[in-house]
Amino acid sequence: MKQATSRKALQTVIAVSAAAPLLSGLVGLSGIFNPLFLQKLPENTLLDTNLRFLNAMSVAVGLAFYFIIPVIEKETFACRALCATIIFGGIGRLISIFDLGKPPGIVLVFMAVELSVPVLIIFWQKRLAMKQN
Repeated sequence: MKQATSRKALQTVIAVSAAAPLLSGLVGLSGIFNPLFLQKLPENTLLDTNLRFLNAMSVAVGLAFYFIIPVIEKETFACRALCATIIFGGIGRLISIFDLGKPPGIVLVFMAVELSVPVLIIFWQKRLAMKQN
């Protein structure tokens, strides 16, 4: 694949992928009242504040990905740090499975994406950055 084509393809993959933490984070800012939850959560201030904080972090990760897209071949550290953030989130979900059991199926899909797509992006960006030098 040509350098310019590979760059555009990676930028597109990141743009589409970054929509997930951005949009889910925005919805998640509603805390325990998140309309995507399949059940009503108990009113708990500690849980609500933690959910809102973590969802704000998701918004920040999504936005940060969008900021590096235009110069993705030069942003190796930022790309790796953001991808690591997503991977650690997936690992957190995996720990939850061991502690509390299997979540709804869609969460398993999210986890699979969180543990695989960032790895692909890291290697793709590295290859692109190496060709740039």
